[in-house]
Amino acid sequence: MSEEQYVQEQSAPAKSVFARVLLGKVLSHKVFSDRALYLLLLGVSFLLPVFFIPGQFVAPEFAKMVLLEVAVLIGTFMWAAGRLRDGHLNLPKSVLLLVSALLVVQFVVAAIVSPAPMLSFIGSGYDIGTVNSFLALFLFLFLGSMAFSTRDRVLSLYASLMFSTVIIMVYQLLRYFFGADFLAFGLFTNEASTPVGKWNDMVTLMGGAMLLVLTTLYFFPQNKVLRLPAYAVFLVGLFFLLLVNFKVLWFILFVLAGMLVIFAIYEGERAHRAGVRSAAESGSEHHHKPIHKRVAGHLPVLTTVLLVVAFIYGSGLTMVPLKKDGPTIGSFIEKVLKPAPYSEVVLTPQFTFNVVAQTLKDSPLFGTSPNRFGTGYLMYKTSDINRTPFWDTSDIGNYAFGRIPTYFATTGIIGTILWVIFVVFLFIKSRKIFALLSKDRIAAYMAFSLFMLVIYFWSIAFFYLPNIAMFALAFLFTGALIAFLVSEGVVPVYRVSFDRGSKLSMILTPVVVIVLAGVVASSVLLYRQVSSLVAFRDAQVALAANNLDQAKVDLVLASTRSERDIYYRSLSNIALVQLQQLANAKLPAEQVQPKANELISEAGTYAQRALTLDPSNFENHLQVGGVYDILHALGIETVGTETTFNLAKLNYQQGLSLNPRSPRILFMLARLEFSAGNRAEGKKYLYQALAERPNYLEALSFAVQMEISDKNPGAAVDILRAGINVEPTNFLLRFALGYLYFEARDYKSAIGEFEAAVVLNPVYADAKYFLGLSYSKTGRTAEAVQQFTDVQTLNPDNKDIANILKNLKAGSGALENGATSASPVNDALNQLNQGSN
Repeated sequence: MSEEQYVQEQSAPAKSVFARVLLGKVLSHKVFSDRALYLLLLGVSFLLPVFFIPGQFVAPEFAKMVLLEVAVLIGTFMWAAGRLRDGHLNLPKSVLLLVSALLVVQFVVAAIVSPAPMLSFIGSGYDIGTVNSFLALFLFLFLGSMAFSTRDRVLSLYASLMFSTVIIMVYQLLRYFFGADFLAFGLFTNEASTPVGKWNDMVTLMGGAMLLVLTTLYFFPQNKVLRLPAYAVFLVGLFFLLLVNFKVLWFILFVLAGMLVIFAIYEGERAHRAGVRSAAESGSEHHHKPIHKRVAGHLPVLTTVLLVVAFIYGSGLTMVPLKKDGPTIGSFIEKVLKPAPYSEVVLTPQFTFNVVAQTLKDSPLFGTSPNRFGTGYLMYKTSDINRTPFWDTSDIGNYAFGRIPTYFATTGIIGTILWVIFVVFLFIKSRKIFALLSKDRIAAYMAFSLFMLVIYFWSIAFFYLPNIAMFALAFLFTGALIAFLVSEGVVPVYRVSFDRGSKLSMILTPVVVIVLAGVVASSVLLYRQVSSLVAFRDAQVALAANNLDQAKVDLVLASTRSERDIYYRSLSNIALVQLQQLANAKLPAEQVQPKANELISEAGTYAQRALTLDPSNFENHLQVGGVYDILHALGIETVGTETTFNLAKLNYQQGLSLNPRSPRILFMLARLEFSAGNRAEGKKYLYQALAERPNYLEALSFAVQMEISDKNPGAAVDILRAGINVEPTNFLLRFALGYLYFEARDYKSAIGEFEAAVVLNPVYADAKYFLGLSYSKTGRTAEAVQQFTDVQTLNPDNKDIANILKNLKAGSGALENGATSASPVNDALNQLNQGSN
């Protein structure tokens, strides 16, 4: 269908009685036309990858989500108003569209039964796993299936994708050559930051553009106008693919490039057989090459190059040396390109599968509910995670293996089945694609390229966690594919009429009006959500400046616009900090007591409100428990009929039930028990915390000091050794163990640990100091002099070091003749608390 025919069909006079009587000529305006909807979606498809707001005011991910939601709201209003004007609507008879709608229903039902409905429905405002976000994405798909209904419109969508990709390519090339400070806009402060999102998101966009370029070159090899820009896009895209080296993307590109190569061979052989038949029928001679020579001639050059490179990188051949004892392919490329240090941490496929399987086993119908994959992760995570730097990361939903697999866990078995059906019918669409391959070259090109892009973006969503821009493109191109198949006549349309003579008029007209009202209400909700997040950001800025009063004002404003548990936890923390400041202030009791009562009430009220909003978040239980813990520490023994100790312990244990392998919660329980004099119980929790994370510095330091005070230095040494086994590069642990050996006069063992600490941190004066003392104790005077000379260089004003050097050079002991041990380093264990966990 041409653009002109489509416009004529859609510009029929209004038939809806409701539209004519109540709205008059308002809906006849061109703003409610399908062309306006198409232009809106076209603009959004261009802006999503490149859109950001300069400065630190709004995060790019949030800006993109707001852009998408605003566009979807406007587009839905335009479409519904247009249907109300026309008195009818045309719906594609597409299983993909139906399954997508059922997924929305499943999301809504799962959110209704969620322990934290607001978290599942809205979340932070830019979480991709919420009902709000998925509904916006579904509407993006639906509107795309309505708008991209002609070949010209689909080609415009391609042009939009290419233009935004080229802009990103040029921008990133400039930053690559001129440095990360070039065109940073106060936002992209490192080499791996991009307007698209993460580096992997950037090359995901480029990979899609490369597939489109390769498909275009294959179908139109004689088009000289396209050849030069197409080659440029391909080469720049390949450059960035090599620079970033995103393994999941290599695998996907290998499969899809292989599809194009196989299709090229298939078409080439079909043309060859047709030539043979034609020659046989006409009696003319046909030159018949061997099949291996024919296949080589069928191969598209650039596609084959991508196929080979993707195979090398995806299979791990880059780790193979180019020659014996020589550099690997990967190291050679890295040496040439000099990529910025970049990596992303994700859960392994096996671990993600385990979380999904356990979640479906325990909550089969609705899973953990939308936007709560992290809840399942915390419940089923293993101790191995606690040995990594991400041991206390609760927002692990952003690190799972694949966006769609997280939906399996959050929507239950029904949602999982619907996703499987969606994927199956996505591939079933290939039959309709093949039906168009023989229609004409344009139809074949558009059908094949659309199908490739749809498979590409959905594959990314299954095997990676794309940001909202890349994830939205999967929905948009799926909608465009449905619309294109409808326009080519291979997918039928269901026409629903609700004009004067229709029996559906009394039902559907109010439904459309409700949709319009829903759009308006959603717009108000979006405004409140955005303004709430802006106020929360202001509060974070105020907290960073230690302006607690202003932070409290901003947080109260944020919570009045949109309630979130994190706002109330922050308010509770501010009240607790102010309470501690008040306790340290030298004020008369008559002034302190009323203010203290007020702050205690605020801290408890805010913490309880956070818990009410989301009782499934262990942090909220810890916040309530923390309030009672501090009251217990301040000597307030009871609240009502319960002791503050029991209330704190109860809430900590409830938090532990939601995050059973949390070293932090176990250590909080240990400290609470010790503060109440329950030494045996505290020791039990303490060793449980260290069993989960042997290098948990705060708990480790506490345990070592406890064992030393119990006159059990051997146990203290064992604790430190266990920590070093997990984290052998931690110089603080090495130093602390060396210090224990030094105190026990085991100077040989002490030297080994101090030397390791010095190697790990060459300017660590404390380790050099005790290493020098240990050398002195073992008669290694020259080495001791060298260490104390280094210490003197690092601490030129320390007179004790000068005396020690004088003693050593005179042949005396280091601490003889008035030289004293340096007090700043005597308590090595306290330094562990100052180290990073």
